[in-house]
Amino acid sequence: MKKVAILLSLVALMMVAMTSCSLKQKRTISEDDVRNHADSVVFAPLDSRDIPLMLATIDSLDHLGELSKSRSIFFRTIAYNLLGKYRTSMKYYYLLGDIDVKTLTDQGDFESFIYTYNNYLRVLCDMKRYDMALREAYTADKKLKSIGFDDFTAHHDVAQIIGECQLYLGQNDSAMHSFDKSLQAIDKRLEKYKDPIDYRECQHTMRAIAMAFIDRDLCDEAQPWIERQIALYNTAKERPNCDSAYIDEMKADINYCKALQMYKMGDKAYAEEAFKTYQSTHTAQSLVSTINSTEYLMLTQRYQEAAHNYAQLDQFFDESGYEADLENIGRYLLPKFRANLLAGHGDSALTVATRIAEAYDSALIHQKANDAALVTIIYDTEGKERQIAEQNAEISQQRFGYTAVLLLILVGVFLEYTIHRRKAYNKLNAVNRELTLANQRTEEVSQMKSKFIKDIFHEVRTPLNALQGFTQVLANPDFNVSNEELQTISKMMQENSDRITRIVDKMLDFDPTRDDAVSDEPQ
Repeated sequence: MKKVAILLSLVALMMVAMTSCSLKQKRTISEDDVRNHADSVVFAPLDSRDIPLMLATIDSLDHLGELSKSRSIFFRTIAYNLLGKYRTSMKYYYLLGDIDVKTLTDQGDFESFIYTYNNYLRVLCDMKRYDMALREAYTADKKLKSIGFDDFTAHHDVAQIIGECQLYLGQNDSAMHSFDKSLQAIDKRLEKYKDPIDYRECQHTMRAIAMAFIDRDLCDEAQPWIERQIALYNTAKERPNCDSAYIDEMKADINYCKALQMYKMGDKAYAEEAFKTYQSTHTAQSLVSTINSTEYLMLTQRYQEAAHNYAQLDQFFDESGYEADLENIGRYLLPKFRANLLAGHGDSALTVATRIAEAYDSALIHQKANDAALVTIIYDTEGKERQIAEQNAEISQQRFGYTAVLLLILVGVFLEYTIHRRKAYNKLNAVNRELTLANQRTEEVSQMKSKFIKDIFHEVRTPLNALQGFTQVLANPDFNVSNEELQTISKMMQENSDRITRIVDKMLDFDPTRDDAVSDEPQ
């Protein structure tokens, strides 16, 4: 029952923590309560530890259409993980890839999706599928960022899982960066929330980081994370609303972690003191802690005690609903066999070996069936992704074609405009040259006219002066001339009159555009 209570607390915590993240989404998510009526119906058998009834309830609600896909996957994976059927859970985790996050408009659906993905990454990490865990983490992060949710990999649990995977893959620098992100998220959370479960969960994340370093024999790197746990534990104890159960769990975690670290660092006395402190807690007395503590007993070669603890493994399986599949054979039965063998319990070791041999065939068949189902799901998912990729590629090709055609049209229009502009410029330039020439010609004509008038004035003035002089002579009564002089004067007056007539005729015939339009009349 305690395990169920812890799980429910974790579920509630994850939803609260994820809700507290800065949700900068491009669409509106309703603020409905996380647990609606259907959720309450599902949680009722979970509270009473009736997992088969819980699964039957989920089936019924699915049939009635009362559960969304994300909620259905969320509840089913919780149920199968409680039963230890991790491979069955994996089948549902793979269905997360079919969910379009843009359709998650309900707050509960959105948080169910995030929590399930977080738990999926944890299961992959526990199963040592580190490459796959990293790939799925980045896939989920990319999906969520497409709708404006930027805090998935920044959440302290997810950042811790990513760092743990990177550490086991030898990417130590990247792991340190991820662990720093986890610490920043822890600090940010504890600035805003100070409930007992917040301290407990943040300490749990720190412990997971410390344990990852210890498992990799990087005990010095684990030390700061152990010290952070101790500081957080002391702060939580002083809180007025501290929870004694959580305080006990934190104390147990910290001391068990210190025991493993100190033993690997060679300080066996300190390690044993820390392990005794761990054993003094209520948490260490639980069945699950009794089984899990065999890791330290096997490390310290206390095989008798480990074999004694493993004697309760069948009860642990019964209470947890675990099956003897390949995962649990490797996680529990093989260590039990080693503990009994090294403790000198030959008969017990043989019994465990016989059980392993009997369970192996059926477990292998069951795994192959699950793997086949997973392959089908993966194939369908990849097929859909491939179809989407092909459609996107086709759209990209069409878009490229349209862009190319548009560019050709724009180039054609530009060339046409350039040619037209060039023609207009040439035409304008020709007109301008003609105007310039005409202007020059007009100027020349104007100058010719001026010269012509000047020349005419000069040529007309000479005969006019002569006529004027002869007229004055003839008009003077006192002036006597002979007939002979009179004839000479008349002749000269006639010649000057003819000269003026010729000049006038020349003026009437004058064309200023002719190059020879100048006077050739003698002065």
